[in-house]
Amino acid sequence: MDNEILFITCQAGSKSFIYKTTLTDLSPKIKTTPPLKPHYIVHGDRYGDDDGERHFFRSGSKLYVVSSFQKDGIHELNLDTRFQNFDHLARWPVSASYVDPFVMVIQVGSATLALTETLQVYRRTHLVHPIGSTSWVRCRTDQSQVLDRKVKLSGYVAVGDDSFIVCDTVTCSCLKFDLRAKQWHVVMPWAPWGKYLQMDMHRNGLLNGRCVFIDGFIYTCTRNGLAAYELLREDHCVYLGISIFLPFSWETQNDWEVERMCLDYAGKDVNSGAILFWVVQGLQIRYRPPKNQLYITAVKFEIKKTHDKSMEPVRINRVVCAKRSIHQEEAIEVMGRD
Repeated sequence: MDNEILFITCQAGSKSFIYKTTLTDLSPKIKTTPPLKPHYIVHGDRYGDDDGERHFFRSGSKLYVVSSFQKDGIHELNLDTRFQNFDHLARWPVSASYVDPFVMVIQVGSATLALTETLQVYRRTHLVHPIGSTSWVRCRTDQSQVLDRKVKLSGYVAVGDDSFIVCDTVTCSCLKFDLRAKQWHVVMPWAPWGKYLQMDMHRNGLLNGRCVFIDGFIYTCTRNGLAAYELLREDHCVYLGISIFLPFSWETQNDWEVERMCLDYAGKDVNSGAILFWVVQGLQIRYRPPKNQLYITAVKFEIKKTHDKSMEPVRINRVVCAKRSIHQEEAIEVMGRD
């Protein structure tokens, strides 16, 4: 695995907890494991956003935190240090005319982008003075195909170094943003017989949470398994292939609920070329007091080459699975993993 270290972000009230674990920690040979302790704790009152959602994204050994409502810049956490050491960037709010909260922050190539529910795209920029400070600048985008459109985000994914796709829960449709052209496009479903029909995305399901794009396929969490969609391009248009559902055959006692699941890319098997992922699910066990647990699973996708030389997933296997308790009585929400 390329990414043997896993950072998991959980939200509990106004606090965000970042937990750290490794593939070695998940070894089935370890019979007794102590509860996970936070590697970092982000206090909401430190930014004045007690009631606001925060977005996390990672770059190298740094984890960046963005507030949805206060828009007070980006705060930087060094993952190589202990969680008590907190180093944040200077706070620089965006223009006062900006009112919509961010619904997503994503890394697309070297660019850091944020999105509002009205499909306004903001790009992170570095300021000359003071050195090291940042701000958000709105991209002037062509929204001719998505006029007066709002989205209730269900999932999103970066596809390459110049575009990303978001999925709208209300309309069950996907939209693609081209960073170079600064233009929005509707992503159409691909009919199995080769014709482009406007099918209801409910038939194929939705993208859920932060998804992963690998070798031409978008991978997303779904109930009791994962799903893969091939991204197809023809005549300057983008299409989404029929869902390939890969169930967790080992699931026996606990349902994998998509609302509590997170997915992250872990690398490739150097021998077979199989794709490796982390899958995390958070659960609260109703003891007295309540007890939070994380189910952390490393899975492997076996793939095959299709007639058009794409790498289609055909089977999913469990590599290792572990259950970890958390010292936190308040109910947690698993927000992400890096």
